[in-house]
Amino acid sequence: MEYASIKVDSLFFFSDLNGNFDLTIPHGHTSDMVFSHISYHSVKVPYSLYEKGKLTVHLTEKVEELSAVTVSGLKGQEKRIASKGMKMPGDVSFRNIKNTVFETGPILSKKHDYQVRDLEFKMVKCTYTTCTIRIIIYDVTDGKFAPVLHEPLYIKFNDKNKNMDYVAKLKEDVRLLKKRKYYVGLAVVSTNGTGEIHFPAYIHRGYVHNLVTNKTRKCSATIGVSLIGMDIE
Repeated sequence: MEYASIKVDSLFFFSDLNGNFDLTIPHGHTSDMVFSHISYHSVKVPYSLYEKGKLTVHLTEKVEELSAVTVSGLKGQEKRIASKGMKMPGDVSFRNIKNTVFETGPILSKKHDYQVRDLEFKMVKCTYTTCTIRIIIYDVTDGKFAPVLHEPLYIKFNDKNKNMDYVAKLKEDVRLLKKRKYYVGLAVVSTNGTGEIHFPAYIHRGYVHNLVTNKTRKCSATIGVSLIGMDIE
């Protein structure tokens, strides 16, 4: 399973593209090892099982718990349905990490129902040999995050990429309902070598979400993301 998260106390890691992981746990950490993925039920493995050093874990799908996806009648031309906000000096960057424990991105709320087809953002520079980011769109209700994508978007960059305007096509039809709150979360899940990846910063309501503690902090500037789609009849 690609990019499942593995957590022991404050230690946090992602599996690789093939589901493998190698995690060094300092002496004294004996909490459960927790495996998570947005499309699957989480699994807790007690210390008595993982202390031997080799482990195979099976997760089961939780499709029924994902936010509803509905295909409806569409009208008009495709258009940008969520703007990035106003560009500000500086970037949002992730530096010298194997993977980040934070995801960040804009909060969205619209006056009409929309069907989303594409997601657009800009990557300023990447100095990692390779770097994979994960993007998830969440429905946010009463402080709880429910994914509206059955599968996250995984996008790979490398040190030859610079000033890229990137359009990611969604693998599924996603409906955003009027007056509901949504959050587009971007996280770095894998890097090769040392380096950094930069995204332009925009003045826009956003969240910084801690993937270890599940705590969320509001921010007034974040990564600029546009959604492209059509009105729903």
